[in-house]
Amino acid sequence: MKLIVKAKKLNKRRTVPSFLPDPAGITGTVYENFVFEGEEVPEVPNPSLGKWYRDRDNSFYWGGALNVYEEPVDEHAPELLRPDNEVLEKLPITPGHKKKIEQVVNVFETGKKEGDYSQVSVFADYSDPETRTRIRQVTFGRSQTTEFGHLKDLIREYIDNHGKYANDFLPFMSQIGKKPSLESKPEFRELLKKAGREDPVMRFSQDKFFDGKYYQPAFNWFSTNGFTQPLSLLIVYDSYIHSGCMLAFLRKRFPTPTPVNGGDEKEWMGNYVNARHDWLTNHSDKILRNTNYRTNCFKEQMRNNNWDLSRSINAHDIIIT
Repeated sequence: MKLIVKAKKLNKRRTVPSFLPDPAGITGTVYENFVFEGEEVPEVPNPSLGKWYRDRDNSFYWGGALNVYEEPVDEHAPELLRPDNEVLEKLPITPGHKKKIEQVVNVFETGKKEGDYSQVSVFADYSDPETRTRIRQVTFGRSQTTEFGHLKDLIREYIDNHGKYANDFLPFMSQIGKKPSLESKPEFRELLKKAGREDPVMRFSQDKFFDGKYYQPAFNWFSTNGFTQPLSLLIVYDSYIHSGCMLAFLRKRFPTPTPVNGGDEKEWMGNYVNARHDWLTNHSDKILRNTNYRTNCFKEQMRNNNWDLSRSINAHDIIIT
């Protein structure tokens, strides 16, 4: 797995020590935000010291000063390639499916399948309940979270992870999500861009944030309501990213019950996508009208019977394989 140093500095050691401090085993030092590939040491001489990790050069690091930056995913593992084995039957959504789903939505949001961790946009897309007008707001990150939505949660995650620019964000924390919008402060927008472009901790924080705030709630709704097809999860996840949930007023526009209530999965999803497409296409807000490429993409996947997402997907003119 990929690991990232969260402490200001961390000693490299030739062996896992039995006690600390142990200056004799130190071979070097790495510093905050250093990223390396390593594996957990299964047996250590003193478990009370916590976990230890070994890198490819056989150097050892104390786990208390590390965060997992990226879990390994073997998309060619036998259990992910054989569609009829027991493991896959128990795991309808594989890591490969999850990656493809996230890539499609990343393209919808930033134009890049891996997402753009430094992208900052400003749209007049916040409906202010007090004035009943649209307010311009900052939108940021890999899958674009909004200033009056969850941007403050993302920045708090970054600060808690001791990001390189954590202290620079502190003066803005009391202002995020409050009027007037921070879109009028270019120093805030530039700070977001710099952190996303330069600091691996921001990328790590965004991956954790978008997974916890959007993907997991989407997956919970998907599984609780009896859906099983990867394309269905893509549709649900996109709705959570784009609208914050599975929109109740759209669900009321068709009578088909969810699978958990005896309905047909493909019929239900087809009806939801059609209702969402009509809503976006005919919306009074041009910003929303211009996003119906999302539902056009889903309609194309249904026509192609790509429910298992095994085929390539044309996501807004970018091909996801």
